[in-house]
Amino acid sequence: MIFESRIASLIEESIRIHEKLLTDKDLLKDVNGIASASIETLSSGHRIFFAGNGGSYADAIHLAAEFVCRFQLNRDALPAIALGANGSIYSAVSNDYDFTEVYARELSALAQPGDCLIALSTSGNSPNIIQLVKKAVEIGVIVYGLSGESGGKMKNLCPCVCVPSPVTARVQEIHILLGHAICEMVENTLFQKKQF
Repeated sequence: MIFESRIASLIEESIRIHEKLLTDKDLLKDVNGIASASIETLSSGHRIFFAGNGGSYADAIHLAAEFVCRFQLNRDALPAIALGANGSIYSAVSNDYDFTEVYARELSALAQPGDCLIALSTSGNSPNIIQLVKKAVEIGVIVYGLSGESGGKMKNLCPCVCVPSPVTARVQEIHILLGHAICEMVENTLFQKKQF
């Protein structure tokens, strides 16, 4: 089978989305806002939480690991937690309560006012993410969303960076790019290796 032309068209699609990102000053400002809030959160002794479902769940774990372990610099660990990474909590809450409560319940046990949540949802409509965002606001956690083109319901609940694509795979690819950009800004600012 020959798939070169389809592979090329997927790469072209990705390039078009990247070009849109470069010219969207509001989106760049919003990502800068997430990085700045993350720096402030960590500088004041608070924690960052990440959450998502499916591929976004994997991205949440990935980004938490970049903070706790390292991104590009050898430095002290930064406090970040991927909600749902404890399988016993995840399955117990899903079973004993409801799947829509799985992240909100864990956040209510761990978060304090002044912590920060970065919620990932390509649709912006995942019921457990919506419930989580509402709980975070109730607790006094600073909340940001990473979503797809429409932003869904999440866009009405918190500041939300909406990737200009309706395609889940492209949105997830951009989320990890933006997550890495945030990691770099946080790491370099807190550990003063570069000035921007």
